Amino acid sequence: MFTKNVGGVDAAIRAVFGSLLVVLGAVVADELPFLALGAGVVALAVLVTAISGTCFLYTVLGIDTRPRAQPRPEVKAQLAHQLR
Repeated sequence: MFTKNVGGVDAAIRAVFGSLLVVLGAVVADELPFLALGAGVVALAVLVTAISGTCFLYTVLGIDTRPRAQPRPEVKAQLAHQLR
């Protein structure tokens, strides 16, 4: 469906930020219910992107925070008789 475009560090930051928003929503729920609802919705979106590894906004902007695969140097095949 969607290609993964959220790297490990990015996902960890999103998870921490989403968790903090959940706590913020729980703390202000009695006094400011609309702020708590907004924090909960944003926290849900941030946590879903952290868990799934896919961010729709990153897809639209062409951003990919996953680590790049390092090209492997070519190793010449050596025959057993060349090792003696």
